[in-house]
Amino acid sequence: MSNDLPDTPTSPERPARSPKRYQLVMKLVRRTHMYLGLLLFPWLLVFGISGMLFNHPNLGEDVKVREISSEQLRSLTGLEPVQAGEIAREVVAQLNAQGNNGQGGAYQLDPGFESSFSGFTVLLAPGEGENHIFIVDLNDGTATLSTRTTGSSKPRETAPFAGATVSLPDHSMAAIESKVAHLLPKLDVKAKTPLRASPRGAPEVRFRMTDAQQRVWNVTYNLGSGRLDGRPTEATPEISANELLTKLHKTHHYPLDAGFTWVWALFADITGLMIVFWAVSGLFMWWQMKPTRVIGVGAISLAVGLGLVFIGGTVAELQFGNVQKRTGPGDGQPPPAQAKPAAAAVRPAGAVPAPEVMTRVESDDH
Repeated sequence: MSNDLPDTPTSPERPARSPKRYQLVMKLVRRTHMYLGLLLFPWLLVFGISGMLFNHPNLGEDVKVREISSEQLRSLTGLEPVQAGEIAREVVAQLNAQGNNGQGGAYQLDPGFESSFSGFTVLLAPGEGENHIFIVDLNDGTATLSTRTTGSSKPRETAPFAGATVSLPDHSMAAIESKVAHLLPKLDVKAKTPLRASPRGAPEVRFRMTDAQQRVWNVTYNLGSGRLDGRPTEATPEISANELLTKLHKTHHYPLDAGFTWVWALFADITGLMIVFWAVSGLFMWWQMKPTRVIGVGAISLAVGLGLVFIGGTVAELQFGNVQKRTGPGDGQPPPAQAKPAAAAVRPAGAVPAPEVMTRVESDDH
């Protein structure tokens, strides 16, 4: 009697998965995810904090805010609340009265769309060492008056040459315009006008010079206006952390000459790519943890749904008007004309005027 058991078929052995290519790739992803975050730590802080400061420009600033009720504003100025729908009806009536109805029929308001304000009704007045910003909510007739201190707590020395102009006809923007006036036709490029200087500003020459007392000055010379300005080299400008961070955030484009600003632009690009990499690599790292897959699918589905709703809604609001494609610096257009008070842009319907909005009197070219 034999004790030999019949041979049973055996399943082929599965090749060992670790440490194969998949594990090596995921290890590389995890290491890159972590060490790039450590390397870009300063830039992530700067862009994260300064991004929030755009919504809160008064944070850390010397700003006094005064609330004005609708009754007080009405008694002092006669300004009454007004609804966007009322203005829209008057606009349509004027169009029809003027005969600007295109097809010969009468325009009518779309009853299925609620008229609303967009933007802010902002009025400005400079003061001695301060700026006053007046924001009106046309919906309810309330307003805020913000006063921002512009003077420095430390005495600031004015350069003796500040405001002086030096005429260099051979190097001015006008001279450059003149020399390139006929360039486009010679390059077989059709344009409505000759090349003109960008309305966003002219380049400036930065240099240092010493005076009779051997003091060193940082000097700027504007090629467009020929105007000089500057400060003592040892006198660091007094600037708040809020304004410094927002200036860093808005610093963009690669300058023509390599330097600190060029490297800053490079790391800004790397930081943007890093955020994208974080998002994608985070998905791979989450999928590796099997116990969290079900919850993760729910979280991702919720995030995608909210993103579609709010991003799509915001894009629709941004593109409500006749939005034109940006064609380059200045968009080939002259600087926008100052809007009349009656046509000033105003704030969204139902929103309470934020006293911290638009209190910094400067252009946000962001």
